[in-house]
Amino acid sequence: MKAGRKNLRRAWQEGTAVTLAENESIMQVVTLRGSNLIEVTDGEGVKSLALIPAKFQKCFWIKNGNFVVVDASGRDEALESGSKIACVVSY
Repeated sequence: MKAGRKNLRRAWQEGTAVTLAENESIMQVVTLRGSNLIEVTDGEGVKSLALIPAKFQKCFWIKNGNFVVVDASGRDEALESGSKIACVVSY
């Protein structure tokens, strides 16, 4: 058996924090678009669409107003090429 809850509680008590990589940023969820798409806004107020990978589909639930860690490495290139999805949820 796995010790999921025990390990989760231990990590919470130790106060481990998520460290952001170079291209990652924290964004707030504005609306849920459906089919693994959410609309997020960054600290400057710029809105963009983010994709939730299928591996996160049943792991956690996202509501309006939640904060997510987003990988926005190809954001500018995606917008220039005409794609509406600009970033991908990392955590």
